[in-house]
Amino acid sequence: MTNSIDELDIFFPRPGQSITRKMGVVVGGSLSKGLDIKLESNTHVEDVAVGRYVVIEGEQNRFFGMITDVLLDNINPMIQSIPPDVSDPFLQEIYQGFIVFGKMHVSPMLIIDRLAEKPLPVKTVPIHFSNVRLATEEDVNLVFGPEDETHFYVGEPLDMENVPINLDLQRITERSVGVFGKSGTGKSFLTRILLSGMIHKDVAVCLIFDMHNDYGWEIQTERGHRVKGLKQLFSSKVSIFTLDEASSLRRDVRPDHIVTMSWKDITPEDMEIRQCQDNLRFHQSQ
Repeated sequence: MTNSIDELDIFFPRPGQSITRKMGVVVGGSLSKGLDIKLESNTHVEDVAVGRYVVIEGEQNRFFGMITDVLLDNINPMIQSIPPDVSDPFLQEIYQGFIVFGKMHVSPMLIIDRLAEKPLPVKTVPIHFSNVRLATEEDVNLVFGPEDETHFYVGEPLDMENVPINLDLQRITERSVGVFGKSGTGKSFLTRILLSGMIHKDVAVCLIFDMHNDYGWEIQTERGHRVKGLKQLFSSKVSIFTLDEASSLRRDVRPDHIVTMSWKDITPEDMEIRQCQDNLRFHQSQ
């Protein structure tokens, strides 16, 4: 039995059901390299954005994936060498969607079990010509979960307004987690949101080594806006420790504790650890 979506479901959805229009069909790919999706003629390639979540309606499984690439393709390689004259709207309509068309690359991430309604690891791929559509809020909630005592709202996917992402903070604190990204992509802000959720929901005690003063007190964004830190948001739940009281006071930070170290607490082994970083040279006496 094929689980394709009826057009009537789009215009007249069943109670509690939200369906988006079909974007394309699966035409190739693999589990390791991702799936190739041919876009429908009524899906404009410029409306397809990398980072959006999609759902692939397979014959037996429903796959949850992310768009990782958008590309152009054709059935006649000569078009790349001798482009046709499409100044005539009629000719352009003939070419677009049939001879030339858009494609997107989708990375399958999870399988949404139809009976248990929970995400499972993806270990296979959908069949050829499986329908692909944008993920709805219901699809995203099945993967990430609705906002509750342990799920914390962190934002929305790219170009998918009104589709909240709620992370399970309890699961996050059970394992090692890393936030990676290019410079300027908002790693510190995302980390601050996650830490705020953990403190607000009381799911974990956090020990933060704030080397660049990004989390304790307020900071200034690249656009000049001031953003509150964890101490200002959760005054009684956050304590700031500093090694440099003068530096903290210059930044209008009132630390709760001043950490001091005696010279006798520093061993030669400690200095050897710093030798490579500080380019220290030691003279060994005979």
